[in-house]
Amino acid sequence: MSNQILDMSAAKIAAGVGSRELSAVEVVMTFLNRIEEVNPIINAICTLSETILEEARAIDERIASGGNPRPLEGVPFLIKDILQTKGVRTTFGSLLLENDIPDEDTISVERLKEAGGLLLGKTNTPEFAHDINTSNKIFGTTRNPWNVNVTAGGSSGGAGASIAAAMAPLAIGTDLGGSIRIPCSFNNLVGLRPTPGRIPFYPTDYGWDTLVEHVQGPMVRFVSDIGLAMHVLSGPDNRDPSSLPNDGKDFVAAASGEPIPKDKGRIAYAGNFGGIVPVDPEVEILVKSAAARFEQLGFTIEEDCFDASDIKEIVTGTRGFGMVARYADRFDAHSDLMTDQLVNQVSAALELSVRDVVRSEKLRTQYWHNVRKFMQRYDFIVAPSVGAPPFRLDEPFPSQVGGKAVERFQDVFLATYIFSVTGLPMISLPCGTTRDGRPVGMQVIAKKFCDDNAICLGAGYEKIAAEFFRRPEVDLSDVRPVSDQLNTPNVFMGKPK
Repeated sequence: MSNQILDMSAAKIAAGVGSRELSAVEVVMTFLNRIEEVNPIINAICTLSETILEEARAIDERIASGGNPRPLEGVPFLIKDILQTKGVRTTFGSLLLENDIPDEDTISVERLKEAGGLLLGKTNTPEFAHDINTSNKIFGTTRNPWNVNVTAGGSSGGAGASIAAAMAPLAIGTDLGGSIRIPCSFNNLVGLRPTPGRIPFYPTDYGWDTLVEHVQGPMVRFVSDIGLAMHVLSGPDNRDPSSLPNDGKDFVAAASGEPIPKDKGRIAYAGNFGGIVPVDPEVEILVKSAAARFEQLGFTIEEDCFDASDIKEIVTGTRGFGMVARYADRFDAHSDLMTDQLVNQVSAALELSVRDVVRSEKLRTQYWHNVRKFMQRYDFIVAPSVGAPPFRLDEPFPSQVGGKAVERFQDVFLATYIFSVTGLPMISLPCGTTRDGRPVGMQVIAKKFCDDNAICLGAGYEKIAAEFFRRPEVDLSDVRPVSDQLNTPNVFMGKPK
């Protein structure tokens, strides 16, 4: 039964524990054994809960005594190490918080526990979640289960690698510029960047998260589990002044994929966004082919895009504002303890003026209206999540995309930020693998507040592209050292014009 449990969805595990066909202890032990087998190399989970077996036994006793099953009964879940967990170390991937143990849970953890979920542990993250490769000075580098010598992505790379390696059925990541969608693409997973405010965020120093919002979202292998997770996680909470009211969305029903949401039945394929994002030819082929599957659901696919030419300047100012707000004081006192990636981003942000930030936000407003008008003609937008497959860890940071030299390889990651600045909901879906076995993903962007439509379309796609929804056979036999020359540069930050 153990191997069968590793391949079960969270929904199926919950149903099994609730009906007593499975015991919560058996489920937890299965995943703990899997972690012991693969995590020493993958390095995705950085801290385990010391009380999970005790909590699992309590669930089995409650169900045996006639307790009503809850939506996530006995489901082990993982939490990114920048989200607070009561009594469980939360480091933010930073030496500054290496031994910090919070005295309260973030709201999402509260809700998962109340729904019967079991906190299994914390997943690795770059320092304060600001890099596209998951590595830090405490825990080191996370590897990709599809190929242990390529990156798992960032900043929710530990979450992505954990789910891909079958160390848990559900993880919660965070996404500012693409930190859920990038590792989902690189690890062949499903992930949701929900509408900001859909999942309340507390505790945090910035309740309104001014400018581009940092949101939480589920990362899983099956679209059905996105619906289940959102059923549990969404809804208002007064501790988050930006949280959205309930608006009647039925995420579990949406995840059934029936009926597929369409009005005019049109989807725009955005491709390389008018040349803004370098796209590897293999990625282009895989994503376009996957997007064509939507025609089987009754949609028309058209190559089209809005003007995204201002995105770099928008990102520089809006992201810079947040970098100064969150890290400038720490930078002043402890920059010697921070990673180069974070130091570089804070340093660039400190060169900005208030006028730079205001200009970026004004451009963002104009940009939003371009996107809004564009989406009056389409039901969804489909695009590559990243313009390239995951890069190697045992080589220097790439300078080519698809064999062609580029000025800034890191522009392949702009594909996610192009949509982050809009606040629209979007789901990441797998598209298959390159010839050498590296995963590729696409993002599907829905209209404002229509998270349920994004999930529903994803569920419909899963039914007709089931072969993409699989996990790898993890090969730990050829592990090469991380290159001393691999130093990911400022991906989203630049100097103002």
